[in-house]
Amino acid sequence: MDREQLLKEREERVETAATMGIPDRVPWVPMVSGFYMLGYQVSFYDFMKDPRTVKEGVRKFCQEYEPDAGSLPGFYNMDSLEALGTTFIRWPGPECGVPLDVSFQHLDMEALMEDEYEEFIDDPTHMILTKILPRKHSRLKGLAKLDFHDIYDKSLIDSFAAFTDPEVWEALEAMKRAGEASNLFRKRMGEVMGILPEEGVPHLVQGGLTIPFDAFADSCRGIINTSMDLIRCPEDLERAVNSLTNFTVEKAVKTAAARGAKRIIMPLHMGVDEFMSPTNYEKYYWPNLKRCINTIIKYGMTPIAFCEGHYNSRLEVLCDVPKGKVIYMFENVDIRRVKETVGKVACVAGCVPNALLAYGKPEQVEAETKRQIDILAPDGGFIMNCSAMLDNADQKNMHIWRDVTYQYGEYK
Repeated sequence: MDREQLLKEREERVETAATMGIPDRVPWVPMVSGFYMLGYQVSFYDFMKDPRTVKEGVRKFCQEYEPDAGSLPGFYNMDSLEALGTTFIRWPGPECGVPLDVSFQHLDMEALMEDEYEEFIDDPTHMILTKILPRKHSRLKGLAKLDFHDIYDKSLIDSFAAFTDPEVWEALEAMKRAGEASNLFRKRMGEVMGILPEEGVPHLVQGGLTIPFDAFADSCRGIINTSMDLIRCPEDLERAVNSLTNFTVEKAVKTAAARGAKRIIMPLHMGVDEFMSPTNYEKYYWPNLKRCINTIIKYGMTPIAFCEGHYNSRLEVLCDVPKGKVIYMFENVDIRRVKETVGKVACVAGCVPNALLAYGKPEQVEAETKRQIDILAPDGGFIMNCSAMLDNADQKNMHIWRDVTYQYGEYK
């Protein structure tokens, strides 16, 4: 079968499952990330310096495992982090002291203080530019000296005097270097992305969206503080998230649609069972997630909601979506309850544990794969996947997982 035929066949199989149909067999779509590197003798350091180093690994993976759709790792580019003097991320290499074959680490950081909520709500852009960015990147501290609140011509022109300050110049130069590095990284990553269709493997996702609740927690207040703010100042938190939503979501989704994206992934980590009560989830988290889901659907795309962590207490809430328009991925959940709830309205992407693929015995991988097919595959709407972005895995286990899905996952 030639490349175009493979692409069409695989895309139809995935799309049939995504819309809750019954394909010829269960699609096998592992969300691969660092496995392209660690499985093919490339370090995280090398990839973050130049993504082209993973091209051979991506091609070999496609040829060896023949997935029904593929994904590519989403990583920061190291040269931009170094140019900005980034402080909230630790990355492999001598600058941060992280081993070369270990992924980057995102540190929980309070970049927005509790008493700054009103300032953020009134003007998120100015707050991000002059306070949050300087706190998160050591070479951008000069941005704190900028102020463009006065719209009157003379006053606005007078405010340009700040650009004579050496620290402002340093910040601008750092941003220029970071921008150049980002452009180069994006160009090189484009070469990597082209490998999947060259090998007859469609892209599962063509874009990503961090929902504003998670973005605010990750990038502004910090995850720990945001969890506590649900108790201390929930109304302020809700207003801040709504403000962020109003000026980010529609634009981001429209941009993805204009590029021809078909499926958009949303990693969800603040909504886990451990971070908030079911009541707070329904009141503060779900409305924001639902708005993002509906916006993606409105523009003719399929949202893929990746429910990280434990999600057992949220399943009934997740059912409040248009039938056959959403894919839910899960990391740690009771799959029987998933089939009884979410599985009635949305496609479910299976969650074979990453730890099992890395350290389990082949017979355990086979048993778990069959168990998930037995429970989640009947009547369609099921995609076989792992429990999180896959970094470490045993090659033999990967083959067992793939083979069992292809053979046992046939619809008869």
